[in-house]
Amino acid sequence: CGRPPLKPPRFSDGLQSKLRGTCMKTVKPAAQKLPLIDHNPDDSDWVIDTDPRFYLQDTQEIIGYWTNGKLVFYRDTPVKRANPETFVYYNSLFAKDDNRCYIAGRELKRADPSRFEVLNECYATDRRTVWTTGGGFEPADADNFEVCDAGVFLMDYGNDNCREFDDGIKRTVRSIIPAGYAKDGRQVYYKNLHSEVEILPEADPASFISMNDGNFAKDGNHVFYEKNILPKADPATWQKLQHFYSKDDKYVYHAYWLVPEADCGSFEVVLLTSPEGWELPYGKDKNRYYRYGEAITEIEVREKV
Repeated sequence: CGRPPLKPPRFSDGLQSKLRGTCMKTVKPAAQKLPLIDHNPDDSDWVIDTDPRFYLQDTQEIIGYWTNGKLVFYRDTPVKRANPETFVYYNSLFAKDDNRCYIAGRELKRADPSRFEVLNECYATDRRTVWTTGGGFEPADADNFEVCDAGVFLMDYGNDNCREFDDGIKRTVRSIIPAGYAKDGRQVYYKNLHSEVEILPEADPASFISMNDGNFAKDGNHVFYEKNILPKADPATWQKLQHFYSKDDKYVYHAYWLVPEADCGSFEVVLLTSPEGWELPYGKDKNRYYRYGEAITEIEVREKV
């Protein structure tokens, strides 16, 4: 059970390092018909996350939307007023029928199903309003609104976990956590699972590039971690490392915090194994180690590993 950690998709033209201010060409999720599953939703002992009938082998995900032929469900909850005859879903969040649009099983008020399209795992639009898990918003320049990445937050240790299902078989389950950047001709936007849509007032849409991990991005003047600017970072020399570390030619960062003690030239990220068998990420330079950006001694590290 298991597979390598989730990696960001490659840019479609293979010129990632040469792109400047160009949002990656993501493939929009296609509309799919509902899986028909013969299941009694009143079964009190039922758990969808371990029922193999609700496991999608090709994407290694748990089904979000499904039907028993009479009702439409989002996971274990009926979707109110949904029409199973015309209902289609795009991913684990967004769906529509002939009358309504939905996110996580909830109706999107005032969304137009005839114009509704899903842009990635995080954003959808009816060409007037853009919809996310934080609700709808009106972009400053709706005609030029576009997503900058796949809309997925990539976790520190990968997005996969191994789970035993009710049939006794262990399967890899991939978690989709919506997060990412978007922009129009006037503004740049950021959204993660738990926040409202944030406007990045210092970001330049013309030169803005997402690193396609739900975390980092840059433009011609700044480097960003989510909505935050990395202090003093030089976008021309900045490079993303691992486990939320990054650096430019002068400074080292953990997330959007400067690591002032770190020696940039020798800094690297290492994985050390704990007595329990866990791989623990540490920053390391010629002088010391770092845990979540905080300087610690080698003795302190050895006490943990």
